[in-house]
Amino acid sequence: MYFEFSKAGNPLFTKIHPLLAGMIQMIAVDPWERYPDGSSRLLPSPGEDEDLLLDWEDLVQPELRRHFTAERSVVAEDLSQLKQGRGKNPSWSLEIPREHTDAWLTTLNAHRLALVTECHLTEEELAEKIEPDFSNERAFALMQVNFFAFMQECLIRGMEE
Repeated sequence: MYFEFSKAGNPLFTKIHPLLAGMIQMIAVDPWERYPDGSSRLLPSPGEDEDLLLDWEDLVQPELRRHFTAERSVVAEDLSQLKQGRGKNPSWSLEIPREHTDAWLTTLNAHRLALVTECHLTEEELAEKIEPDFSNERAFALMQVNFFAFMQECLIRGMEE
């Protein structure tokens, strides 16, 4: 997979392997549905004070959920533009409107955090540079987390240029 900018100046991922295209499409799913245990990290408790917890649950959490949902909706709309190339070994491409970069960063990060928590990945595992591994669910989750981090890094670098 390559990262570049389109003629319009938008972030553009090209030559995306079909497996990676499938992984990208998975981020359109609500992380609270996909990773029910792991999504607890997305809206952690602000403390133990009862009044604070009630305010958090009534006022803050619903707004944060709406924000996550709105950002994910933008990403889902962009994913409808994921294009499959033609030929013997077709690959995919995805152009992301520059103004949607923040939505992508939010959505990718939400999935990474939820996946790390759901699969109990450790800091040591996250820091390791390992070959992609499809032999078990945990190894595949680590590969997804690293892949989503790579996409985030590309988008952040793109914002800096």
